[in-house]
Amino acid sequence: MKTGARALSLALIVSVTTVCAMPSTGWAMLAPAQGSAAADRAADMKTVQTALESKIIRGRLKALGLSEKETESRLGKLSDQQVHRLAKDIDTLSPGGDLGGILIIVLLVLLIVYVIHRI
Repeated sequence: MKTGARALSLALIVSVTTVCAMPSTGWAMLAPAQGSAAADRAADMKTVQTALESKIIRGRLKALGLSEKETESRLGKLSDQQVHRLAKDIDTLSPGGDLGGILIIVLLVLLIVYVIHRI
């Protein structure tokens, strides 16, 4: 019975190690078409405005002493490149993270601990 449990725990350890060693998913994008700068800035500003509507971000800006009018005026002073960089950074953020992989790892670790304690 103990050899079976050890074989199972070894298999679980190997599987967890394999899952942890997998590289993260990479995302490829096509190069944007050469569109008008005004349309690009409008799309980027929409992304930034959507992010600013978040309660968390609004609360953080208020904590820093910035009102909504001050935030809007500072956004208006940004260049097209700065607005694009800000929108791109907002798009790359993952506020919730990747919970699926973490959940699988936690479950496997709990299963290993359970099996080891039963030995």
